[in-house]
Amino acid sequence: MNSSSNRSMLYGVVGGYLIYLAYELGKNMVDNVPTTMPRWLNILAVVAFAGIGVVLLVSAWKIWKKSREDKDENPVDLDAQEDGAKNEESGSEK
Repeated sequence: MNSSSNRSMLYGVVGGYLIYLAYELGKNMVDNVPTTMPRWLNILAVVAFAGIGVVLLVSAWKIWKKSREDKDENPVDLDAQEDGAKNEESGSEK
């Protein structure tokens, strides 16, 4: 895995978690679950978590898409690399 894949995965997980938190906060607010947080702050938190979560998910998708395009443009032939490494090893032993 390269750094783009790792970053894309991290953004996706964090974005999904923030959307989950927004959903849970919103659900608790609709169900009138008692809380010490003022209602306006709860609404602000739901909007902020959902917004940031969506931005992170979209960013993750764009990074993943770009890394896939780069991989398609520059395919790596693993068999050729392994054969080259074996040839180098056998050449140095002789």
